[in-house]
Amino acid sequence: MNDEQDLKQEIMAVDERINAVIVNDAESYATAGTLVIALDQLKRKINDYWNDPITKAFQVHKSLTAKRAEMLQPVDERRKSLTKKISEYLTLQEQIKREEQRALDEARRIAEQKERERLEKLAIKAEEKGNAEKAEILREKAEDVYIPPAIVIPEVEKTTRLETGTASQKKDIAVKVTDEKLVLKEIVDGRLPIGIITISVPKLKQAIRLTGLKQVPGCTITEIVSASFRSK
Repeated sequence: MNDEQDLKQEIMAVDERINAVIVNDAESYATAGTLVIALDQLKRKINDYWNDPITKAFQVHKSLTAKRAEMLQPVDERRKSLTKKISEYLTLQEQIKREEQRALDEARRIAEQKERERLEKLAIKAEEKGNAEKAEILREKAEDVYIPPAIVIPEVEKTTRLETGTASQKKDIAVKVTDEKLVLKEIVDGRLPIGIITISVPKLKQAIRLTGLKQVPGCTITEIVSASFRSK
């Protein structure tokens, strides 16, 4: 059986022969083809040499990772369960906070509107009494009516210090694609970036070959001739 050093020497020997090859006629084509077959044979030797230790190492790796996964599974499941409960609680608190803030903002808007209406009534009375200057002052006050907004204090701070570390909230969204064509239309219309999709070139190539298309908008199709080799 070849050892590692023998294989390295074979690689160097075939490498020297390959560097001298120029394919420009039928004879050099045959020479290059012979070298390709030699490389394939060398690949088989290399694979045969490494297959056994790799297989043994893989079996050890597979056994150890399985044991690790077995130990991690209950820990991950418990963590997932806890973080789900935490997320549900925080999401509910955020909804409550938004509703409370909306109610406070609406109450503030109504209070400001009532104050403007009160000042406008006073301005009208002042005009009726012939006091145009006072009416103007009252209307200026109405325009400047401002009640500072009340901010809802959340039940849980954004970052909470724990005995063993910190817990920080982070906001995210959940997205589910229900119609791929509509999403693609949004991309085509420029409302979504094209970078969110990935075109599979191998699948595109297969589709073009199956349909026999010679032209596809947005693509260049180039015919390539190659050779396949088989040893005796």
